[in-house]
Amino acid sequence: MNKHVALIAGITGAVGSALARELSSRDEWIVFGLSRNPPSLPINGVEYRQIDLNDWDDSRKALAEINEVTHLFYCGRATHAEQVLENADDNLRLLDHLVTGVEASAKNLEHVHLVQGGKYYGVHVGPFPTPAQEEDARAPIPNFNYDQQDFLSQRSEESNWSWSASRPNTLLHYSPEIPRNIVSTLGAYAAICRELGAALDFPGNAGAFESITQMTTIELLAKGIAWMVTKSFCQNQAFNLTNTDVFRRKHLWPQIAECFNMPAGSVRPLKLAEVMSERDDLWNSIAKKCRLKSNDLKQVMVLLRRAKASQKDLKERFKKAAAAAAGGGGGGATPEAVKAAYEQKTAEVKALHRKAVELKDLVRAAAAKSKGRPADAPQPQHTLCKGKENVWHANVPVGHG
Repeated sequence: MNKHVALIAGITGAVGSALARELSSRDEWIVFGLSRNPPSLPINGVEYRQIDLNDWDDSRKALAEINEVTHLFYCGRATHAEQVLENADDNLRLLDHLVTGVEASAKNLEHVHLVQGGKYYGVHVGPFPTPAQEEDARAPIPNFNYDQQDFLSQRSEESNWSWSASRPNTLLHYSPEIPRNIVSTLGAYAAICRELGAALDFPGNAGAFESITQMTTIELLAKGIAWMVTKSFCQNQAFNLTNTDVFRRKHLWPQIAECFNMPAGSVRPLKLAEVMSERDDLWNSIAKKCRLKSNDLKQVMVLLRRAKASQKDLKERFKKAAAAAAGGGGGGATPEAVKAAYEQKTAEVKALHRKAVELKDLVRAAAAKSKGRPADAPQPQHTLCKGKENVWHANVPVGHG
């Protein structure tokens, strides 16, 4: 049997690691993985390589050593703050470096797969019809998903490989080493509310509570990706991948509350990163009582808030300086000077983000070390309430107000 050789970029993330577990369990696959940092929970049968795709020279040299790749999977993202538009140029550059580097050495490359998500439909900027359809019109905003898909579409026409894209909705997964995880976040929130004797309020807004939505179990996503990249009739197109359960959170919320033996509360928009940061002592008490490994996340939150504030401040300063320069004011500021100041401030913000990411990596490693669960342990599938209506989705994620 001819084996497929997979190269997964972003293998230490939730999707990348799930895909690696799925492919490495199949006899017909050989799996390589790329990540910026070493994995905290290595998967048996996977060969890992550390690489920074932002660095073209580093990328080119590292990718030249993996010359038997037949299937390339991009599961990564550029570093970004939460709840802001992600930089399209930064994300496209990472994919460009990856594809160009692999193309130069892997002469048998057959397929490139791109993992997208709800942001393709504009979930992060405003209402959109749900359930979304792959043919839905693009939102009129800069979007790295559009740039990356267009890049693959155009590049494949000049090459001997095809492409595909998967679009999961909110991911459900057991990944204690990954902080951005709705399952563990919701569990911690419910545990704290129960300890306070409070009802389980819904921390999103009324639109999110009432609207139609879907979710994607991460094992299902991995199986779906493995299926589509080897089927010729799936080439050069994108697929939504969800659990097919179409539901409203208002119907699911009482069931979640019942799981924690507490009453369901009302819709109460909260920014959990701010509200729950005041419950550090209570969480430590819960962790001690339940024999959990407790990690102090205050420093992480401080860094992320500072980075987000710096990014906002950067945009405002740049707008004012650019306006002054264009109008001949601003103390004689020239467009070149404004650009130089902007680039300097951008470098400072990126450095701050790197520190936050490094600290989050340490927290992930500590959390993973404290858990006795095997890295490849399966997650239970969940069946949610069903419905078929097509309504406007308010798109505000749980916990982001």
